[in-house]
Amino acid sequence: MLLDGAALKLGTTAAGDLAYSAKPTGQVKSLSADGLVRGPYSQSFRSLAIGFQTHHPHGRTGKGARRRGGGSTRRGKWDEVKLWQMGYKQELHRSFTMLNNMAVSTSVLSFYAFMETYGTQGLAYGGPVSVMWGWVLCSVFSIVVALCLAELLSAFPTSGGIYYWSWALAPSRHRTVLCWMAGWLNLLGQVAFTAGLEYALAQSIAAAVFVQTGRGSAGGGVELSRSAVLGVLAGCLALHVLLNCVSTSLTAFLNTLSFFWHILATLALCGALLYVAPRLNSAEYVFTTWTPNTERHGIENPTYIFFMGLLMSQWVIMGYDASIHVVEETVDADVAGSRALVGSVAVCSGLGFVLLACLTASMQSLASVLDPTATGGHNAVMQLMWDVFRARYGSGYGAVGLSYIPLVGLFFCANASLAANARMAFAFSRDGAMPGARIWRRLRNQHTEAPTSTRLPVNACCLTAALAGLLAVPCCYNDKFFATVSAGSVVALSLSYGIPISLRAFHMGASFIPGPFSLGRAGRPLAVVACGWILLTSVVFVLPNAYPVTAGNANYTAALVAAVLALAAVLFYAPGFGGRAWFTGPAPNMD
Repeated sequence: MLLDGAALKLGTTAAGDLAYSAKPTGQVKSLSADGLVRGPYSQSFRSLAIGFQTHHPHGRTGKGARRRGGGSTRRGKWDEVKLWQMGYKQELHRSFTMLNNMAVSTSVLSFYAFMETYGTQGLAYGGPVSVMWGWVLCSVFSIVVALCLAELLSAFPTSGGIYYWSWALAPSRHRTVLCWMAGWLNLLGQVAFTAGLEYALAQSIAAAVFVQTGRGSAGGGVELSRSAVLGVLAGCLALHVLLNCVSTSLTAFLNTLSFFWHILATLALCGALLYVAPRLNSAEYVFTTWTPNTERHGIENPTYIFFMGLLMSQWVIMGYDASIHVVEETVDADVAGSRALVGSVAVCSGLGFVLLACLTASMQSLASVLDPTATGGHNAVMQLMWDVFRARYGSGYGAVGLSYIPLVGLFFCANASLAANARMAFAFSRDGAMPGARIWRRLRNQHTEAPTSTRLPVNACCLTAALAGLLAVPCCYNDKFFATVSAGSVVALSLSYGIPISLRAFHMGASFIPGPFSLGRAGRPLAVVACGWILLTSVVFVLPNAYPVTAGNANYTAALVAAVLALAAVLFYAPGFGGRAWFTGPAPNMD
């Protein structure tokens, strides 16, 4: 089939596979209101879209038959056509399966991240009730948010994701600034999230060292200095950079390994705790025991306390936009990416609930777990495992072996977070929205004959790792700053999710054209519910978490989020160099 004077050709081979070629005769200048390209040969792309849906009835409308046969090569070519529809050429190596994509998000959502917050943010604010029911509440509403994002991902399967959708769905008068703010909130929120995970990993390693060389809360172990913890963090971050700069195949392998580790090793950990614990708490204790611990934080209102405890759960169930950022490397992207996004949240929610229930059921002493001297004040989960083995065998050293299960999970988690963060920075710089964009959008081996699987956003990976490392430095010297970073990352990421979801709910309405993954009539009501949850958590997590408020216990999350918004606003509105003068939204790179 010849399209628009041979500028673009779309057809099928004798075997029925898709074949296409392109010889642009002009330059794609911008995108149209529906998120597709326009320019001197925009009709070529319109014809391409028509041809796409003619040959592939499973196209943008989400109606028609499902894909049948053809193998991954054929599906990959359809993905490239869909990407061309949005104005981008295929640059990253597309080889991820749905499992690989889901593995990335599942790794980022690692429930082992609550090793650092199980005591300080969970049990300290309401005890078992806050831990268990807070997890259930956050899981349910996070799945609602994930469903809304998955529908948008299916319609526009690009690594830019959040900010691209904000531009495509917004009214023309406000689309540029909304795209800009969504992008910066998402990028810097991910940087803060990665920083928090690297810090949690370093602190967990410090706790493991203390446990292995001492006697748990009884003391006697080697307690790493804060500078030593920073050194551990830097080493882990450097290793993660190296692992993310090798090949797409290695990234897929490590995250798939992480996926099965989180399932099988977690079930083994739960079984070991339940078997070893000489005394198990009743279901009534696990699900109905309320311990406000007012003496720790000075808050007396039960509802306020419960909301403060939600941070433990919501910080863990956050970052599932990782599936979005690797979608340009995913085969059958508009279906597999959406299913992987929702599936990862479901897996994390289910397994996390099981792990929390087993931890709380096997807990021998709440006072010991909340003891500020436990494991050097580092890790409540490590102390809980120590107490279980000590109660059974008189010595807690059996917990040393179990401690490696969450440590490995956290290592995979931080590695996957950096991978997603790098791809977001690559996409954002590809559209020219970052200072030094020409540097950060370059891919390794982009213009060589090397295997395409080695075309990775190495520069963007190094940039995001450096920013995360800088943000993690204060965490190592001030525990309060970690709480600020973790809450700030949740608020920033949530707000970035909320921008396109709210546009879907309140601006596009019934005029929104979904992809093959469609919520149907439930799409708009679910989007409204998701916006309500995002608004609630964004307000709750900036409230004071201790009274009376002092400089030492104040919640600086609002200041951190305000700083992010202020930075984005300055970069946009500043006279002379601000993006308002030159940024027009996603910039097609088909020329």
